[in-house]
Amino acid sequence: MTRVSSLSRDELKTRRQTLRRRRRISISQALWRFWALTGLTATIFWGATRPVWLIESPAQINVSGNHLLSDETVQSLVPLAYPQPLMKVEPEILARQLRDRGPIVTAEVTRQLLPPRLNVRVQERVPVALVLPVGNADTTDAQYLQAGFLDAHGAWMPLASFGLGSASPQLPTLQLRGIQTQYQRYWPQIYETISNSPVTISEINWHDPNNLVLETALGTVYLGPYSPELEQQLATLDKMRNLPNQLSDTEVARIDLSNPEVPSVAVVDAPSPAARATSTNSGSTP
Repeated sequence: MTRVSSLSRDELKTRRQTLRRRRRISISQALWRFWALTGLTATIFWGATRPVWLIESPAQINVSGNHLLSDETVQSLVPLAYPQPLMKVEPEILARQLRDRGPIVTAEVTRQLLPPRLNVRVQERVPVALVLPVGNADTTDAQYLQAGFLDAHGAWMPLASFGLGSASPQLPTLQLRGIQTQYQRYWPQIYETISNSPVTISEINWHDPNNLVLETALGTVYLGPYSPELEQQLATLDKMRNLPNQLSDTEVARIDLSNPEVPSVAVVDAPSPAARATSTNSGSTP
């Protein structure tokens, strides 16, 4: 057997002293790091709450990601009381309030120390249709008593969201009349279908729930109640593209596609030859 030599008392004492010294150094280093980090944090917090680290006006809110909303509009939607210490601003709360107060899908707010300001990045709701007032004082949908916009998902936005009288080419030209809350859930499917229509559609009229009416490049189109047949109805309308070669705009009263298998065209009644002759004679000088 191999014999392991025992350590002398002096060697054991030296080892114990070395271990104690290493523990003391380790504890001292840990305490130093703790106090240094605490002091640094306190210094940063103290410095950030000094008057020099204030958000004193909307000009210190940097806005990005906006295309329809102006920087000033987004800045006005940030609910801050000025001046506001930078470190007292709660970015998550501000981001949620921005989404609630404006036509904004997502918002991200971050602080910046040098120079002191807030960085706000937004993703806007994109309006796809101009909603015209229903003109019915008895409606329970108060929002539809005023003009506004709908996005592709059916979210309603007041007209003032993007500024009255805005001439931006990005704002929608499609008009929507007679929309009600009970129809709004169908809007995403309707908009997706009509946006893919080869025939230009300028207006949708839904005043009568039993007859969805479209104003198109071929004339007024009656669809009957909204149904999943809308895509087939528009496909039938596309097949009627040669209609202007057969009838003028003034001759077409309406196109009925309530049954897309059997489309029909109502023609404006023209006066008979006898009636035209009578009208001509009565207007002539004897």
